[in-house]
Amino acid sequence: MVDTTVVTGERVSLRPVERDDAEFLQLSMTKPEIRIPLGSNDPMNSHQATEFIENIIEDGDGVSFIVEADDERIGIVAAKSTKPPRPELVYWFIPEYHGQGYGSEAVSCLVEYLFRTVECRGLYARLFDFNDGSRGVLEKLGFTHEGTFREARFIDGEYVDTHHFGLLRREWEAMQSV
Repeated sequence: MVDTTVVTGERVSLRPVERDDAEFLQLSMTKPEIRIPLGSNDPMNSHQATEFIENIIEDGDGVSFIVEADDERIGIVAAKSTKPPRPELVYWFIPEYHGQGYGSEAVSCLVEYLFRTVECRGLYARLFDFNDGSRGVLEKLGFTHEGTFREARFIDGEYVDTHHFGLLRREWEAMQSV
């Protein structure tokens, strides 16, 4: 198999999402521990996973990477679109890898990649009030809480707040020079 690694960290590597990753995407999006923090009330079947890769990832204007550690797929990091002045980041990891620093490292690799390859002023990410893990990742990387949309989404039977976090290019560059 051809090595398609784009970014390598200490413990993780990022490579483009391929059609062969549809099963991984589908299985992971079926797990409530992943799909609920992402705001998805509906599981994804294999046909939908393949269509998602074809229509959103391949034909979209964003960038999406499979995160691998020890030759295992452990998650996905992405920028929904690279066109706006502040692209939106999305990411998720299979539960077995939560709380071990893989998320922070992978998202850091994505941020570095985007600031190196995309002309953007900054980045942002959204998370739901109950997603402490994602909040920890963003805060560790220097993202600032920029606001809360109260009761903005109906997820798993209740309305939840959505928090918006942002990171400007100059802030990231200042942290990297320390």
